[in-house]
Amino acid sequence: MGRRRSSQQTVGYRYRMGLHLALCQGPVDTVQEIQMGDRTAWGDASRAPLGSGHGLTSLSINKPTLFGGDEREGGVVGTIDVLSGHAGQGRNDYLMSRLGPAIPAFRGVLSLVARKILFAANNPYIKPWAVRVRRFTAGWHGQPWHEWNAEVIQGISVGMNPAHILVQCLTDPHWGMGYPQSTIGWSFWNAAHQLSNEGFGLNLIWTRQQPIESFIGQVIDHIGGILYTDPSLGTFELKLLRDDYWIDNLPQLGPDEIVRLDRFERAQWGELPNEITVVYTDWQTGGEATVAVENLAAIHLQGGVINQRRDYPGVNHGPLAARLALRDLRALGSPLARLSLTVARNTLQRPPLPGDVLRLNWPRLGISQMVVRVIGIDTGTLGGAEWHIDALEDVFGMGNTVLSPPPPPRVDESVIEPLPPALALAVEMPYWELARRLSRADLAFLTDTDTYLGALAAAGGAGQLNWQLATGASSGNLIAAVREDYAPLLRLDADLPASEVDAIGVPVTAISQPERLAVGDYAYLVDASGQIREVVLVLAFDAVGSTIGLARGVLDTTPQAHALGARLIGVGEWLASEEVERAPGESVFVGAIPYTSRGQSGATLASNAQPLVLIGRQALPYPPGRIRINGQTEPAVVAGDITVAWAHRDRIQQTAYFVQQNEGNIGPEPGTTYTVRIRNRNGALVRTQAALPGTSFVWDVPTAAAEAGALGDRITVKISAERGGLSSWQPQVRVMDRTGYGLRWGQYWGGV
Repeated sequence: MGRRRSSQQTVGYRYRMGLHLALCQGPVDTVQEIQMGDRTAWGDASRAPLGSGHGLTSLSINKPTLFGGDEREGGVVGTIDVLSGHAGQGRNDYLMSRLGPAIPAFRGVLSLVARKILFAANNPYIKPWAVRVRRFTAGWHGQPWHEWNAEVIQGISVGMNPAHILVQCLTDPHWGMGYPQSTIGWSFWNAAHQLSNEGFGLNLIWTRQQPIESFIGQVIDHIGGILYTDPSLGTFELKLLRDDYWIDNLPQLGPDEIVRLDRFERAQWGELPNEITVVYTDWQTGGEATVAVENLAAIHLQGGVINQRRDYPGVNHGPLAARLALRDLRALGSPLARLSLTVARNTLQRPPLPGDVLRLNWPRLGISQMVVRVIGIDTGTLGGAEWHIDALEDVFGMGNTVLSPPPPPRVDESVIEPLPPALALAVEMPYWELARRLSRADLAFLTDTDTYLGALAAAGGAGQLNWQLATGASSGNLIAAVREDYAPLLRLDADLPASEVDAIGVPVTAISQPERLAVGDYAYLVDASGQIREVVLVLAFDAVGSTIGLARGVLDTTPQAHALGARLIGVGEWLASEEVERAPGESVFVGAIPYTSRGQSGATLASNAQPLVLIGRQALPYPPGRIRINGQTEPAVVAGDITVAWAHRDRIQQTAYFVQQNEGNIGPEPGTTYTVRIRNRNGALVRTQAALPGTSFVWDVPTAAAEAGALGDRITVKISAERGGLSSWQPQVRVMDRTGYGLRWGQYWGGV
């Protein structure tokens, strides 16, 4: 009987594959663990740093039974190259053998190259991979900032110091915000040291789908801090909200410092959580884990559990998560007071910064002492006399709050009488205001025969509340219209010559509510008779030094000369509008009715009790700007022919910002021409050149001699814009002394 041959049977297959996995931006400090199918395929117990040189490190994996061996789904066996992404990293030889030499070195990216590893048996599908990566010192642009970086508790690395995370987010030029290291303030050093003492480490992943500002906010939320820019140094500062102050050393805000308490409110117990659940990241699994803390007394008081969830994905250490839960329960579960107050600027040495701690003393609410923390500060406009502060009762100082019974209400028997305004000014509305007040449809239907009336008023004394515009065809029959707040009023303490150059450092005296004057507003300069002479733009205002800076002749006016004592009234949001359509030629009396909390008085008439005769101001073309005599603004000498040049202006287009005198051409409005009128020293008109479409006019020497003769030693040149029979409200005027060819400015008001 013959021998039978043994037979072989195929029961399954082993599967091998070459892989290239790009993980994140590199380089990193080390790859700590590689998981496949939620099982550890490789783990570096020594946590050794990645190799230098070309940035290559080979990891050997020998786990043939990781998924049950050949009888089930096999395991993982093979070599994996770690490409850290260093600047000197070369091309991987395995990738070149498979893809050819025309491949990049993949610098700047952490990636893994599996060299045809055994990855499964029987089941050909790749199990999900997970890679644990640590990066503390690698990947910085230049040297890592500061020595405290990795936070370690009982020998376990719990993450990167949050202060370091913030510094790199702010300074990294490639993926961060790109600020230089010099913008990082010293407070970051103190914060890094404090966080290191607390063992506060974070593990966070940032992707470009999330704005870097949001990522920074997430870090701030984890650590309980405030990131702000120091207004005096221009540096970023990091303030940790901690119990790190002595109450007796805190600045005090009381009745002497506080102008008004705008808001004070305290949360009720029914609105507060009594249980906090913190969701954090488990270090071993990478999945979510939770820890909860409760306030048993509050649960009993409120009759049940009121839970609030807080997500801290950057925390992977359970004890740290528990500390954050206790921190949030104390802060969110306490009935802290929120307040907004306004303080006088000169009562504090400097504006409070976000995170600063202050002592509040406000007897009207029965508060002798309360520790509050600044959460917002508005210093107002340049030169403003008040600071607005938003604050929150500090949870660390609650045990030191001292309350006392509020004082009995004081009955003020004095009666504040309504006083006549210090100035009541009738204003025909310029096109600038109509473009802001009318809808686009109404503005499109505006014609040259439409005009609107408004007025400004300045308070006549203390305690004046507001005023009401009143108009009528006669002084004894005024009809009340809209109510408005008072406008700021100043007086010039020096003569102001006519000049197209900005007037800087003009001395002024405050008459009424100067704190309402804001840089960027426009204002009217008014003479002693109450007539508008010029519109100016406020460039600067120093309330302490009592000086102001002005841009001259904006909107439809030109620079004029003003005597000492001329008044400046701000427009801002204080212009009252009658909102009644009128026509040019109407004569209207305008009055201001003052109000206090006790009542009102009779109307004070504007313009020295004279009616305002409407001229259709909004339709008048703007006068030209940028006047040049022989190419110069204010030449000391002119000789020979006189060349007058100007720039176009356009009321329709000039509604985005205040165009100043020295700017170039804007427009002009269709149909606009210019008329030049020349008068001799006696005021006699010797030359009129009308319908000029361009931006210049030349008066040569022979023509001047023939037209002005011996009286031509002093010449007045007036340039006005004309459109459809309408002439600009004010012309541009220059007076030239031709004796010695000296040039000086003059002023002009009224018709030509």
